[in-house]
Amino acid sequence: MFNNPTVEKLRDLKLKVMAQMMSEPDHEMLELTFEERLGIMVEKEWLAKKNARIKRLLNSASLGLKAFIEDIDYSADRPIDKKTIQKLSTCSFIEQAV
Repeated sequence: MFNNPTVEKLRDLKLKVMAQMMSEPDHEMLELTFEERLGIMVEKEWLAKKNARIKRLLNSASLGLKAFIEDIDYSADRPIDKKTIQKLSTCSFIEQAV
């Protein structure tokens, strides 16, 4: 069949998501035009590669520390204002551009 060599070539080009989408077609996508299907396949491949890159960079960063706002120590010997931290955590200052 036509898809077998195409799927193998996509895998060879390291386009795993597109190869999977070709080998396991979604019947709802068959109703779309060629350009729409191709656009969706390219978008999914691009997102997968971006996410893999972010994951790889985070792993190689070896941060070793998982920090959460909920875990901040607000003890008396640390001059951290809890209300300020909570306000900053909403990121509303970005929208306000202040």
